[in-house]
This record gives sequence, C-alpha cells and structure tokens, in this order.
Amino acid sequence: MNVLGVAENYSPWLVWLLPLLSSVIVPFISKFGEKLRNLFVVAIGALTLALSVSLVPIVSSKGRLDLTVEWITVGKLSLNAGVLLDPLSVLFANLVGLVGLVVLVYSLGYMAHEEGLDRYFFFMLLFIGSMTGLVLADNFLQLFIFWEMVGLCSYALVSFWYRKPEAVKAGIKVFIVTKIGDIALLAAILLIYAELHSLSYNILFEEYVRIPPFTFTVIAMLTLFGALVKSAQLPFHSWLYSAMEAPTSVSCLLHGATMVKAGVYLAARTHIIFCKVPLWLDTLAWVGAITAVVGALLALQTSDIKGVPAYSTVSQIGFMMVALGASPSPTSLGWFAGLFHTISHAFFQGLGFLAIGSIIHQLGTRDMRKMGGLRRDMPITFALCIVVILARSGIPPFCSFFSKGLIAKSLMLTNNFVLTSMIYVAAALTFAYSYRFLVMTFAGEKSPYVKKIKVHEAPWLMSASSSVLAAGTVILGFLGGSLISFLGTHYVFEIRSFLSLESLLFVITLLIGGLPIYFTYQRRIINLEALRRGMFGALQRVVKENFFLDRFYNLVASSFLGGSKVIYKIDMNLLERLPHAVAKGIVKLSHLMLVSFDLTLDRMVAFVAELIAFHSVKVRMMHKGALSHFVLAATMGIFLLYILLVLTT
Repeated sequence: MNVLGVAENYSPWLVWLLPLLSSVIVPFISKFGEKLRNLFVVAIGALTLALSVSLVPIVSSKGRLDLTVEWITVGKLSLNAGVLLDPLSVLFANLVGLVGLVVLVYSLGYMAHEEGLDRYFFFMLLFIGSMTGLVLADNFLQLFIFWEMVGLCSYALVSFWYRKPEAVKAGIKVFIVTKIGDIALLAAILLIYAELHSLSYNILFEEYVRIPPFTFTVIAMLTLFGALVKSAQLPFHSWLYSAMEAPTSVSCLLHGATMVKAGVYLAARTHIIFCKVPLWLDTLAWVGAITAVVGALLALQTSDIKGVPAYSTVSQIGFMMVALGASPSPTSLGWFAGLFHTISHAFFQGLGFLAIGSIIHQLGTRDMRKMGGLRRDMPITFALCIVVILARSGIPPFCSFFSKGLIAKSLMLTNNFVLTSMIYVAAALTFAYSYRFLVMTFAGEKSPYVKKIKVHEAPWLMSASSSVLAAGTVILGFLGGSLISFLGTHYVFEIRSFLSLESLLFVITLLIGGLPIYFTYQRRIINLEALRRGMFGALQRVVKENFFLDRFYNLVASSFLGGSKVIYKIDMNLLERLPHAVAKGIVKLSHLMLVSFDLTLDRMVAFVAELIAFHSVKVRMMHKGALSHFVLAATMGIFLLYILLVLTT
C-alpha cells in the first residue's frame, strides 16, 4: 500500500481522534515532569498539523470523499459516523492545525508560571480536536456533538482563572448566549430528520427538494441563526468581548481558528442549498454588513487592549458573512472571498492577539491609557503589531488587501450600493481603530505606569511562534490563485487585477479613516475632550454602552429572574402549602369520619344485642320449661325407629 493510500485510510480519522484522545493523557504525562508534558503537547499539535496537511493531496487527486463506519443501530434507526473530505473541510482542518500548533508553542512561554497547566493543555487539545472533528463531520449529528464540545471548551478556557469572579461570569455568559444559537441549530437538525429520516449531508444536499418550501425556509433560518450566534454577529456579539477574560493564547485560538469560525464554516457548508432561499442570503448579507460597521465602532472606542481585536473579530467576521450573503452559489466570487478572508483573519488577528499577549505579559494591565512609548523597549513586538495593522487594514501586499478587495468586488457585482458603502465605511473604521491602538500603545513618551516597570522584550519562544503568523500574512495573499483552484471557484485570480478602481477606492477609504486618528491621537491637533463634549458626545455614549444592547439583555434577564422569583413565591406560599393544607383537611375529615363511623357501629351493635336479648326473653317465656320433654320424646322416637329398622332387616 502506497503512502497516499495509508493517508487516505487513517489520516481522516486520526487528525481529530489524536488530539481528542491525547487530551486525556496529558495529566498522566505530567506526572513524569512538566518538560515531558510540554514536549508531548507540542508533538501532538505538530502531528495534528501533519495529518491535516496529508489530507490536501488526497482531495487534490481524488476529489470529494465520504468515509463512514457504522455507529449507532437501534431497531430501524441506523446512524453512521463519517468523515467528509472536500476542499472546504480540508482547508479548515489545516487552519485549525496550524493556528493550534502556533498557540501551543506560544503557551509554553506565556503560561509558563501559571497554575493548572494540566487542565489548560487538556482543554486546548480537546478544543483543537473538537473543531477539527466539527469541520470534517459528514452529518449533522456528529457536527452538533462537536459543536457542543467546542462550546464546552470555550467555557472552560474562558473561565480558566476561576478565582477571578470576572472570568467565571464571562465563562457563564459565553456559555448561556451561545446556547441560544445551539437550541436553534438543534431545532433545525430535528426538522431535517423529521423530513428526510437522515442527518447525512449527502442526503440533505441531494433530496432537499422533498422538504416543503415553508419548512425548508424555517430550517435555513434556524441554521443561520445558530451560525450567527456562534460567530458573535449582531445582536449577539457582546459575548465575544466577555471572552477576553481568557488567557490571551486562548483568545488567539478562539478567534483565529475555532469557536467563532464554526459559524462561518456552517454558513459556507450549507450555502449550496440555502442559497436557494432569498431570505437566507439577504439576512446573511445585511447582518454581516451592519455587524462589520458596529464592531468597528466598538473597537474604536474601547480602551481595553484586548477589546480592540475582540471587536475587530466581530467586524471582520461581518465582512465574511456579507461576502457569503452576496454569493449566489458556492462557485461564485463572494463565497471564495468570504473564505479567503476567513484564512486572512486567522493570520493577522491571531498574530494580533499573540503580540498583545506579549504586551500584557510585560505590563500586567489591559488598559491602553496606561501605556505608551513601548516601541523602544519592545521592538520585535512593535514590528509585529505594525504587520498586524497593515494586514488587518488591507494595505498591499498583505493578505487582507486581496481578500477585502475580492469582497468589495463581489459586492459591486450585486449592484447593491448600500451594502458596498457599508463595507467601505467598515474598512475605514478598521484602519482608524488599528492606528489608534498603535499610537496609544507604542508612540509618544512612556506613561507614569510604564516608567515604574522594567519592560523588556517577550521571551523568544513567544516572538518566534508569533513570527510564523506574521510570515503568513505576507505569503497568503500570493496564494490566492492556488486557493481558488483548490476550492473550485469560477474566477481568475491575477495580481494585476487588483490594480483597479475598487483598490483605489479602498486605499482612499483607509486614508479617510486614518487622518482623524493622526490629528487626534498622534499630533493632538484636534482636542478629543472638546469632541466628546460636542456633537460626538452622544454618539460616543451610545457606542460605549454597546448600543444599549447589554442593558437590554440585562433587562430581559432581570425580567425573567423577577418572574421566576414571583413563581417561586407562589410555589412556596401557595403550591407548596396547598398540598399540606389539603392533606391536613383530609386527615381531619378522615378522623371525623372514623369517630362517627366507630360511634355509629357501636350503637348498631348495642341495638342488635338489645334486640336479640329482648326476643330471647320472649322465646323463653313462650316455652315455659317444656324443652326437656321435647328432647326426651325425640330420643325415644329415634330409638323406636332404630328397632324397626333392625327387625325388618
């Protein structure tokens, strides 16, 4: 058997089973020393990436493969466990493997002095294995199981520092908010099974025409709702900022390749059939466009250094969603543009989190107002952050220039001026908040807070692992042609095609977004406080309050809690006491009935006894002592009969 045959038989299963099973072994390996544990974890990450890469030639040479084994059989119910190998699943598997390995190596430096690392690495490997299993699943049941496992790992890792009340609250918020989407997805899956008696992708994609149009639309919208919540899109985006209580290495994995990308994957996977539903496409496009603008505004106002990439991810996923929504089919430009930006985002946003992790590692704070002047003490981190800003903003030749350029082109093909304008506005705001982050953190003089700390560059292990993603932001843009060919999109990718009107407009848009930040934060020509007191004050308050969505959710939650308290009081004061009152009443009634019955029975017995006694006296008086004569006469009669019988025989 050749190497390709071995890879085809084993790699599709081992690529997600290996990290899942290895996660359980981590605590046992740790008994033999931390160094051995660290080596084991990194080795598993490297093997997972190698197995992911081995899937590429399989799909390139053999196309789409669906490998299944019998899983559950109960009566007539039969379910198979399967692995679907196609360009989409293999692309995401490689993304998870690469970012996962980089984060594991980075964690060796960033988390070196933390407690509970056995638990940390257990959930990190489980996270990687669950996300890989999710994208390779060939049926909705398997997808949903891994979907929930990804959510569980997110909750556990966000709450990793469980001694901090903020981390615990954040983990609970992440868990509860995402469960709203999970319920919608589960409802869609149950409807699919009710209509087709199968949860296989293949059967759904081939036989979806059998589903009644109304039911099919409901399934499409429920699935989309689950995807939008998982990917932190409006109005369920606030959980992603709360998730910043996790270690920064976790944030990198969560944003770059796992939790939030699960929703993008689900939308891309089901696009082939749900694109037949206009409401599905319109909702995806408009929610994505609005979220792209809102997320960028939120990133522009936050002073939390981790809040910038958190809200940036909300915005950038909006770019991906609007591209998918503008795509009439999975072979059109918009579908590829959305996925291309998904990969681009993994590199530049993952790099952003790792660089920010280095800053927090040195300063011990997330407040950018306490920072400044770090470029001299942290030159490598400064260079990495410049790469992040250029790549995120879409400056050539970095990857986002190409992916955002394709998104803009795909939107222009729809002739929807409003959607296109919103994306350009979001692009301008992206450069604005990225530039603001750079100025507040690295430019100017050191703040009093920084002067008290001896700041130095991050450990080499953290910088080296971050540099891998930095290189990817430069290289990825030039691999667009290969990715288009691999994914089977009907578009000719040429570098010269980006020297177009769309690209010129894009660069002008970035300048428009950057100039106000330059004059306000760097040159300080514009008085920021005067702006806040003026016309922009109300807008800033609205944005700072997260458009009052958190207050609305708190109001809804408080209403539910208030209602539950009322129900609890009713239950305790009425429903719980009512059975006791009824029981006491029954006991008293039964006691009364028992006493009455006993008294009546006694009287009846006495009455019968008296009646018998009365009549017995009358009988005795009637016989007057003749009873002995009757007995003697009867005895003599019997004796005479006996003699007659003897004589006659």
